[in-house]
Amino acid sequence: MTVPSRVVLWLLVVLAGVLLASAVLPGLLWVGLAGNAAVLLACVMEGAWLGRQDVRVSRWWDRRVQIDRPTSMHVSIENRSRRRMVVALRQVWPTDVEAVGGRAQVTLAPGERAEVELTFTARRRGPIAFQPVEVEAAWPLGLAKRRWTAGGTEQVTVFPDLQSLWTYERLRRSRALRHFGIHAQRMVGAGRELDQLRDYLPDDNYRDINWKATARRMTPITTVYQTERSRDVLLCVDCGRMMGEPVGGGTVLDRAVDAAVLLAHAATRQGDRIGLMRFGSRVDLSLKPTSGRVGVQKVIEGLVWASPQPVFASYPALVSEVRRRQNHRTLIFLFTSLNDPQLSGELARFVPLLSRRHLVVVVSLRDPLLDQTAEGGADDREQVYDVLAARQLADERNAHCRALSKAGVHVLEADAQGLQLKIINEYLSIKSRQLL
Repeated sequence: MTVPSRVVLWLLVVLAGVLLASAVLPGLLWVGLAGNAAVLLACVMEGAWLGRQDVRVSRWWDRRVQIDRPTSMHVSIENRSRRRMVVALRQVWPTDVEAVGGRAQVTLAPGERAEVELTFTARRRGPIAFQPVEVEAAWPLGLAKRRWTAGGTEQVTVFPDLQSLWTYERLRRSRALRHFGIHAQRMVGAGRELDQLRDYLPDDNYRDINWKATARRMTPITTVYQTERSRDVLLCVDCGRMMGEPVGGGTVLDRAVDAAVLLAHAATRQGDRIGLMRFGSRVDLSLKPTSGRVGVQKVIEGLVWASPQPVFASYPALVSEVRRRQNHRTLIFLFTSLNDPQLSGELARFVPLLSRRHLVVVVSLRDPLLDQTAEGGADDREQVYDVLAARQLADERNAHCRALSKAGVHVLEADAQGLQLKIINEYLSIKSRQLL
């Protein structure tokens, strides 16, 4: 599309003054009309010439787009025409993207190429559609501009925040995990699974003596344990309505996804296999435990599409699916919310069915507003009702947590900032005590 430039607009304003002056000097009428015709004809002809100029525009992203991380969009402009060109760009950002500005302008000599960098931050995981780049090209002090869109609509997949994985790996290699807040635990013994009983040898550790077998046989007997093998770690992520509550600049689900990705990476580094179940009113994704980078990549790809749904989380559906798929003892991390009394009560009824065979850790983010209201005072009558309601909700949550603990379920509550550290330390503690 061809549009007139500002030079044309100023010329038309001047010629409009000439036409107005023709009321006093009639001879200026033909001057004004001829000038308007000449300007418009020149504009049309220049627009036709601009349409034949070869200006190429392309864009790309230099790395994987992550939620809440500034990302650079690179736009390449190449002038393949024989004249100097002024090229202006405009990028219309999606609603789930934050960016400062989106316009740029460069002047290119014949055969010259330039690159423009635009920075944006995605605020939602999953696919985000980016509209084509709007391009405007003209000659310096020209009468016309040519406008078009470069490329089509591109769909970009926004991944969870992976910065913590790189930080964890860097500190692990430098043996500086304590600076990250992670405390490594010493392993107890060589294993807890019984392999066999045999006669005591002089170089055996006296702690491995089986005193009951020794008493029966009247001779020292040593217990031989199997060395620890890879375990299955299953991440169960709740995508119900309670996970959509805002916290820490995002949602509860966003913070749970970040912690789950870091836990998957740490577990594979410990030699464990990692699996994933994503559920709302039903289990809509189930990935069997896999070891190595393949397992972490599958977890990341599965959590990219996780989003809060306007439904109640179905713990019976989750329990049924886990019991059907996991036949041997598994370490299960259940990311959910305990802030709803009805849902936490249902959780306390059904999740203990899993703890009979598996080791279950329920991970929940605390509601800072609820805790602040419950612990604070009241200045008027309306605040009294708010405080009493908050304290009742907090008491019900604590009661359900105690019920889960009595059933052998580990309950881990943390705020948004400390969730990742607590969950990694909990995992390492379980490994060190060999509770599996």
